[in-house]
Amino acid sequence: MKCIEKVKITRFILTDTWLRIVLQGFADASEAAYGAVVYLQCFHQNNSAKVNILASKSRVAPIRVISIPRLELYACVLLAQLVQKIRSSLKLEISDIVLHTDSTIALAWLNTPANHMKPFIANCVSKVQRLTENCCWNHVSSHLNPTDLVSRGLSPRDLPELKLWWNGPSFLERGELSSGPGPPLMNE
Repeated sequence: MKCIEKVKITRFILTDTWLRIVLQGFADASEAAYGAVVYLQCFHQNNSAKVNILASKSRVAPIRVISIPRLELYACVLLAQLVQKIRSSLKLEISDIVLHTDSTIALAWLNTPANHMKPFIANCVSKVQRLTENCCWNHVSSHLNPTDLVSRGLSPRDLPELKLWWNGPSFLERGELSSGPGPPLMNE
């Protein structure tokens, strides 16, 4: 576990001169696990951004077989709960909250009224919709999703060098809110 000693986490998450703060969250799942990670994107006057990991959470997938889309929905619930906890803990004015998943099925469910779905999915969807009201949900490619590292598993030896994990995808540092040209899905 000597490799874990190489991990250095910055405690000061802002910059001296910042204009606005955005929370960026990511969710992903696999047959083995599902997880969520949240970054703070702090914008400077020149529109560049400083990005820091704030928190992450993961769960081992249940023993009983559950479809990948349902596990992806579990990951969205986990992300929604994590964002709510961060919002209540941070004493900062958050401009926007942008949430990402690589599951188009989960995004479609989140953009559908809960009363049009089967009970299990409806319960998860209504919880996410309630917790992420006024947040944007976006699709992100799997290779840009840092939570993919959680759901697939990784060696502690690799952790200190994983820029995707510690800083999120490169579009965050470029000051962009999402990776794609498509419109975000508003959860209102």
